[in-house]
Amino acid sequence: MRVSDLSEQQLEKILSELEDYQITHGSLLKIPRNLTDFESPVAVARPIGVSVVPTSFPRFHFQQAIDLQAPFNELYINVAEDDGWLQTIIKKLGEVDEFASILWSIWERVRDEGEVQELRCGIFRSDYMLHDSQESIRNRESTPDDEGKQGLANSALKQVEFNTYSCAGGTHANIVANMHRYLAGKGIHGAGHLPENNAISSIVEMLKAAHRAYSSQAGRTRRTAILMTVQPNNVNICDERPIEYALSECEPPIVLYRVEFSNEVMRKCSLGAHRELLFQPNAESEALEISVLYQRAGYDAHEYDQQGIDTRFMLERSRAIKCPPILSHMAGFKKVQQELTRPGVLERFLPPELCSKIQPTFMSQYPMDESETGRRAQKIASDRQLAENYILKPSLEGGGHNIHGQDIPAFLQSVPENQWSKYVLMERIHPPSTHGVLVSHIDTHRGPVVSELGVLGTCLWRRKKQCEQKAEILSNAAAGWTFKTKPDYVKEMSVVKGYGCFDSPSLF
Repeated sequence: MRVSDLSEQQLEKILSELEDYQITHGSLLKIPRNLTDFESPVAVARPIGVSVVPTSFPRFHFQQAIDLQAPFNELYINVAEDDGWLQTIIKKLGEVDEFASILWSIWERVRDEGEVQELRCGIFRSDYMLHDSQESIRNRESTPDDEGKQGLANSALKQVEFNTYSCAGGTHANIVANMHRYLAGKGIHGAGHLPENNAISSIVEMLKAAHRAYSSQAGRTRRTAILMTVQPNNVNICDERPIEYALSECEPPIVLYRVEFSNEVMRKCSLGAHRELLFQPNAESEALEISVLYQRAGYDAHEYDQQGIDTRFMLERSRAIKCPPILSHMAGFKKVQQELTRPGVLERFLPPELCSKIQPTFMSQYPMDESETGRRAQKIASDRQLAENYILKPSLEGGGHNIHGQDIPAFLQSVPENQWSKYVLMERIHPPSTHGVLVSHIDTHRGPVVSELGVLGTCLWRRKKQCEQKAEILSNAAAGWTFKTKPDYVKEMSVVKGYGCFDSPSLF
């Protein structure tokens, strides 16, 4: 049965099943008590936005994205370990971007003092959309029976961005994938070919491997634990807590503590004589030695007042294995991604056979500086008609920061010209639409939708030494996926911020 043929009665039946599954499996957003419109002695939560029925996606492109994750992990490991090359980009960006300047200055202090931990850990995510050229759209005749499948199949896989820091959504995506597979098994909806998702177990296995690698190093005398930095008033605990609970079920159990960045970190953490990161859960307890620092906060510029700077410096100079380290954080900046699209740059970090697989996923990206290429980009971005096919991106995480199409010229008029170089101009991806049904606390949408596939990756590596050209990669793998869908007229995709919905791909 086609999605568009579902009756209202059938949809209500599916919605009832969805709600029950989400509530009983923690597919929720927590609304902190101090953020509700009414007084409540208990926490309030609501189901996160989801697709009612899985959305069609080509099997070939899904597998292509999975296969590309290990090469992309390797690329960003090598970028982060090439701090000389990274410095040429971040230092210049820091002249106009205070956040970049702060992070680089923290790294310089850590580097000058000397690192005491040679292992690094990464939980990354590469986001893709399908791209259908305007010429292809004009030449293709749409047929009502395929619900857009022809357009999906004829499209190319293009990378939206590569995320290296505080990569969220894995748990939500895992639960929603399980939910749709369960409903399909009961015949609640007719979607088929739903891939398994192992995001939660993959993230847990990576953290467990890093924890055990730390614990095996000589000189450990205290009990060890993992520390997760989180933001205050956190609405996304259902994406984070299941990782903590799964670690506690390992044999032997691994304890993970959550600590708010930055005030609680400074109150409860300190460095030992050999720069061990010590954490005291409460005043009466003994200090624990932190094996792995799992970063789920510290990605917003507003977090870096002086206390935030001091906090990040203490964490980065500690002996704990950082997931990820600060160089990997900066390697994920949009300006770095733009530089990697320049001819010949990719070959600095990867062998030709991997470059030939990665390169076709890049959309054209341009600097907004005073170079010849940058001046051409400025001309495009200042013209409403020319700018229609572009997106202006800052180096910020979290969704909702991009400026789209004809909004770009007016936005730039509000920014001093000497600040334009903090942005990157990226050619717009034109995803083909298909039919879908989405439900969230804001609305129910039934009609044209577009999807974004994110592939998670985990990696553990030993830092590059002076005499070596590359880091020693100890572990590198794809680690599950996220799949998000939004109405085709919505510009951003963040589910937590209410733009899109978690979904499952129905492969064809």
